[in-house]
Amino acid sequence: MICRYFKVAHRDMVFLKFILEAYEGMNVMSTVDNKAGIIRIAIMPGFVADMDELLAELGRQVTMEPVEWHDELCTF
Repeated sequence: MICRYFKVAHRDMVFLKFILEAYEGMNVMSTVDNKAGIIRIAIMPGFVADMDELLAELGRQVTMEPVEWHDELCTF
């Protein structure tokens, strides 16, 4: 898996979750730090380019600030 981490407003977390769940099998979104608003989007191999395009489009609709995060779950 390839993981991307973003800082997002709490009000946008649910919106992003619903949109990303529609792309079942391509990714999994989870919250890694609720207080700071950090989410992880784990992208399945073979879908990185498609998800990068989707994330770029979503970034035009909501503020998604890429952040560095070290996570044991994404060391695949």
